[in-house]
Amino acid sequence: MTDTAVQGILSGFAATAPNASQVLAAMVATRKAQIRSVACYCQGSSGGTPTVIDIQNNGVSCYTNPADRPTLAGGQTGKFTSVSPNHRAVRLGDIISLVCAQAGGHAGVIATVAIEEP
Repeated sequence: MTDTAVQGILSGFAATAPNASQVLAAMVATRKAQIRSVACYCQGSSGGTPTVIDIQNNGVSCYTNPADRPTLAGGQTGKFTSVSPNHRAVRLGDIISLVCAQAGGHAGVIATVAIEEP
């Protein structure tokens, strides 16, 4: 593997509405990397509360401002609003996870983050 290779795509799915603090996906970094982008999508909604997804590195949010985390308004379906995280650096052995920070009654939640060369 060259130094310019993609390390991986971390993607998770919850068929039913995820619970708050539910881990949708996790991985152990196999080399130094950087979080490049994040995308989230929802296929169905039955609640009026927003659903918020967090990217965590070793259990700590990668977002300085919690309002920047991927969010989908209650009652909506489709793509979450999304901003790349402030803290992108990944070290060998770090555990990167996609976590439902706030449950809002959205079902079929898909969350994906690209982990690439630094």
